[in-house]
Amino acid sequence: MIASSMNESSSNGSSNRIPNLNQQLAHFTGSEYYYRHMLSRLYYTEGVQYLAQTYRCYWLLDKILIEAALNKNLLKEDFQVWKLTWLREDVFELHCLDGNDRELFKEVIPYSDFVADHLTLWFSDGVLLLPTEY
Repeated sequence: MIASSMNESSSNGSSNRIPNLNQQLAHFTGSEYYYRHMLSRLYYTEGVQYLAQTYRCYWLLDKILIEAALNKNLLKEDFQVWKLTWLREDVFELHCLDGNDRELFKEVIPYSDFVADHLTLWFSDGVLLLPTEY
């Protein structure tokens, strides 16, 4: 899927990228409302909604929640750590780990203009959330 962002980022390096977007989202603690992801029928929090809307990365929610709903390796895991990491130019890698840092899923995202070098999301009990919302 092709992703977009609010800010332009350099295609040759990380000079315009946010080093760790989670730090800017740390003010989200807990969530009073869950949003339902229509494709997977799973849920996500207010902080994740803010992330997707502000940084125009609904594609990332789609990718994570559809994998969480359909991937047999992930269905048996109640807790998952999802990490999106910038590799080079416009290429990212998406990893899913269990709570013990065992890799469950990995995929290279060949193009995205996502604004951050790194982002971590957690998936627990059918809900995608920011780590600070746990």
